[in-house]
Amino acid sequence: MHNVESVENILTDQVQKVSRSFAFVIDQLPEPLRREVQVAYLLFRLGDNIEDTASLSPDEKSHLLSALLQAFAAGQPFSAELQARQSDLWTDLTEGEHELMRLCDPIITAFSELDPSAKASLLEQADIMFKGMAEIQRDHRKDGFVTLPDQGALDRYCYYVAGTVGDFLTDRFLTTMPNLPVHRRAQMLGAGRALALVLQVTNILRDIRDDHEHGHIFYPRALFSDFSAPDLLNENRRIQVLEAGRKMATWLLPSVRLASAFILGIPRHQAALRLFAIIPYAMAIQTLTMSVLNPALFEPRPVKMTRSQTKQTVAIAKMACRSDLGLRLWFEHLIHELERKIESPASINGRPDAPRSGVIHRPTLQPDPHHD
Repeated sequence: MHNVESVENILTDQVQKVSRSFAFVIDQLPEPLRREVQVAYLLFRLGDNIEDTASLSPDEKSHLLSALLQAFAAGQPFSAELQARQSDLWTDLTEGEHELMRLCDPIITAFSELDPSAKASLLEQADIMFKGMAEIQRDHRKDGFVTLPDQGALDRYCYYVAGTVGDFLTDRFLTTMPNLPVHRRAQMLGAGRALALVLQVTNILRDIRDDHEHGHIFYPRALFSDFSAPDLLNENRRIQVLEAGRKMATWLLPSVRLASAFILGIPRHQAALRLFAIIPYAMAIQTLTMSVLNPALFEPRPVKMTRSQTKQTVAIAKMACRSDLGLRLWFEHLIHELERKIESPASINGRPDAPRSGVIHRPTLQPDPHHD
């Protein structure tokens, strides 16, 4: 049994270790929303750790994801289930990820203390997410790699791992604001999944190298004229990868705009809730802009904003969060910079692209015409 103080410290410490930027925005939230989001974030990360362990078979992953959810639902320890597995199965995980797995039981304790409506919402969305993860592993793993054939598969994957997060957050935000006007409620419900989708696809574009090392490729195969999972990051294929990333960023643009509608649906006086959404949204657009057509995606160090850029983003977010006009102008500027990058006649590995005019608005990802 863990006391209240130790559970609080474990939650705060683990969220901080998993992501300092998310820890900062979560800490802006009022209680009990803060605790609900902390627990949800760590539950989803526990699921990610299981999914990312390449040494586990799809059946083993499905069993562990189901057992994890059952442990949360029953308020029972999960550590024994993990200890029953050979330690060499978890070699894919970092030390921080190992620590999170070891601390799953106090996270379950924290979950058991949440409001019943929060527990029901989180279990519902985690169930969809974990079953979806198992489906992706089962249906799209071949020769050691999980790959997605086309936009439809990417849509399903993003719903499972991001749309569910958006649905949970929207539910808890609306519960926190019971007197929200109907038009704002409808606006947030209509755009609730967009923010999580923007964050997820940004990570997909940026993390192509790390995902490949873990046996995952989330760039759809249909975007390549000559697809080979093991050789995808070879020097002679990098232009194709970067062009595929450009197409995915173009496909994401409508969701980038829709996510801003979710943020603006939050009333101005709810500054903490707005900041929770504004900061990761603005950072995602800037990271996406940096990632498009960037050969540094193939380097060991991830493409990321500098500390000074992050501080500047946080400062602007705090200054503009109570102004709808200020946010609209800032978001429009960030989106315009992204569109410019997508359309730029950039040089990829020294080879210039053909100039393009205007901004492309494609409703779907366009497969490579030579893809079979």
